[in-house]
Amino acid sequence: MHTALTTNQLQEYHERGFVVLPTIFAADECKAVIDHMMDLKSGRKSLEGFNVSTEMEWGRTHNQHLYDPVAMDLLLHPRLRQPLADCFGCEADGIQTMYFWKGSEQRWHQDQYYLPSCMSAWIPLVDVGPRNGTIWIQPGSHRRHLLQLHELKEKYGEVEFKTFDDRYSAELDALVDLNHVEAGLSEEPVQASAGDVVLFHGRLIHRGGPIEEPGAFRHVMANHYAPRDSDDWPFGSGWSRIDFDGNRR
Repeated sequence: MHTALTTNQLQEYHERGFVVLPTIFAADECKAVIDHMMDLKSGRKSLEGFNVSTEMEWGRTHNQHLYDPVAMDLLLHPRLRQPLADCFGCEADGIQTMYFWKGSEQRWHQDQYYLPSCMSAWIPLVDVGPRNGTIWIQPGSHRRHLLQLHELKEKYGEVEFKTFDDRYSAELDALVDLNHVEAGLSEEPVQASAGDVVLFHGRLIHRGGPIEEPGAFRHVMANHYAPRDSDDWPFGSGWSRIDFDGNRR
């Protein structure tokens, strides 16, 4: 099923930087993914590439689609193809997956700092809100300044990044916080139901919000995509881009 965004949905995405698409996935589809992830985390099910923490910490997985067909199916699900193409104005390539069992309480950030030209399909598998640590967004901030790596170097001097994760630092936190304040826009929590899909722009300033009920689960798959016609890809051949027909480049 390839359902295009309505005129109002596309307008909301472009004006506010995000839009909530209701009931894209059914309750049984959401439950199947949650059961799969809980079975992996508990050790009831094993999967090569998935490491169970001995402390049973509830962190997040990174690029699980590279070894898990369940994650790959969510990344390239046919129901996401047309909405993503509508937002980009061209076909999308899947580039990243992250699964969250619980809220992350991340600092303010913009995804395009890490993944050029990207956008996200954020898929809650349970109802999400402030109770279980939903994301908070700054509507309209995608139309303002995108923090870039050279600004970090200009303010703090030349920085050597040996790995992708080195791009995240206390100095970056300070610049992103300043970027958030200077944008001067209100912030709001994203309220979504199980099976909804939240599409949001990669320049949108957002964070993992506070968790009102400590320990509450917030099962979410966060997928990231790049526009098919963009060659802005600094990661080389070691990081595949996958189109909705399964082709990699």
